[in-house]
Amino acid sequence: MRLGILSDAHGNVEAFQLALGILAQAGAELIYFLGDSVGYIPDKRVVSLLEGSNIRALKGNHDDMLVQQRATAEEDAVYRHRETFAALTNVERDFLMALPSQLEVREQGADFLFVHGSPADPLTGYVYPDSSLSDFSGVTADVVFMGHTHRPFVRRHDGKLFVNVGSCGLPRGDDLRGSACIFDVKDCDAKILRFDISRSCKCVLSRYSLSPSVTSLLSRCATYRVGNDLEG
Repeated sequence: MRLGILSDAHGNVEAFQLALGILAQAGAELIYFLGDSVGYIPDKRVVSLLEGSNIRALKGNHDDMLVQQRATAEEDAVYRHRETFAALTNVERDFLMALPSQLEVREQGADFLFVHGSPADPLTGYVYPDSSLSDFSGVTADVVFMGHTHRPFVRRHDGKLFVNVGSCGLPRGDDLRGSACIFDVKDCDAKILRFDISRSCKCVLSRYSLSPSVTSLLSRCATYRVGNDLEG
């Protein structure tokens, strides 16, 4: 069985759909989304797609802030939560509110933990490619899947596999392609898939006037052209 895991779409619906297509091409039979369907880009369509799908979705920190309307006016100038919240239907608001902050799953004799942030802080914890994993020695899962940092990695520590799937819609770091993960349950093998989202980001920039920091990041993503990992 192959799992597809993606995270942090942040309203970039074209990039989210591209990621789903990449995972289908890689043979994913079951999809997990690790949260942050919203935030920065005031587009609700990722929420709409998740609500009407069989994707197993988690709540991210932006999803949580949005439904609770906790962003300050200064934060909202960047996050655009209020605008997105106003566009959601009641069904979509209830869907976001009801999402779990973590999932524990057992497949083919192995235990998997899915979180947005970290095992210690499922909503807001940060685990970067160079973060120490020694703090998670008490984790009982065989494999941990995370997002939130927008920077993907696959690392083994203390007999466990830790995977940050990065961001499908708003990548950060040196590689400004979108990312997702394909995981072979039988072989316990995780692969990060990178894919060109430059066209998706151009669409977002043509559609919205965003905060300077978000506009700058999307502009760099829109001009970053490197081939997809599955090509060739």
